[in-house]
Amino acid sequence: MFEYLSDRTSSFVFTVLVLGISLCTANIAEGLVLAISPLLTVLVMLLVITREGYTREGWRRLGMSEAGLRFWPLALITTAGVSALAFAGAVVVGAADFTAPSGDWLQATLVLCITGPILAFAEELGWRGYLQPRLAFLDQRWAMLVVGVIWIGWHLPYILLTPFYHTEGERPLVLALFSGSVIAFSFVFGYLRLLSRSVWPAVLAHFAHNATFAILATYAITTDRPVLVNEYLAGDTGLFVLIGTAVCAFAIALCTTTITRRRSERSLEPSGRG
Repeated sequence: MFEYLSDRTSSFVFTVLVLGISLCTANIAEGLVLAISPLLTVLVMLLVITREGYTREGWRRLGMSEAGLRFWPLALITTAGVSALAFAGAVVVGAADFTAPSGDWLQATLVLCITGPILAFAEELGWRGYLQPRLAFLDQRWAMLVVGVIWIGWHLPYILLTPFYHTEGERPLVLALFSGSVIAFSFVFGYLRLLSRSVWPAVLAHFAHNATFAILATYAITTDRPVLVNEYLAGDTGLFVLIGTAVCAFAIALCTTTITRRRSERSLEPSGRG
């Protein structure tokens, strides 16, 4: 349709489409259509609007060709590790207790390990695979911030218009914690994408966060104050998760600056003797 759209225009069109789909589909199939809407939007952009999908370069830019294995441990530490520490923090402050897993926790874990990576991929291909590289004209950190803001906006219909997500607790506080955590995740996932040149570490990080907090909150924690623990402190986007993720994002940013500076210094060194 439009074979020569700039990255600026492509990112704008993608954003309008994905937010529009979010608003229209948040309450369909308990949010399943919403969950895969970033992937669907990428396909529309590549195959219909810009037709980049009919070239090898169009798919290469999504970051799927490299696994980025070197950064997988970092992806797990900054997500699964943070979630586990957040629940440990809830135990330390006396809001919850660890308990031996019971019930169908093993079956639930297996289902999560099948469906979780698919849904994480559907989101990350949109946010970190397609959108972030096309916002690079803003500077990488601004690109990560803008992706985070759009990511928040994409979630809002699901939070405000359905009974499925973040329905408990004081709404202003829940939204503030949610927004802060999503911005922090956007920087962590964004740096993983930038450093690895691959979307897969971000996919793993997204899945690891979702799976860890879901299993721990459901099967490994007992509490008589579920809203305090699962919404305010240690759940999906609780205070402890926000703090831990923000610290990780700051640490990765410092390391990225150091690595970039060293690479630049090496490139300026003479390649041989005169």
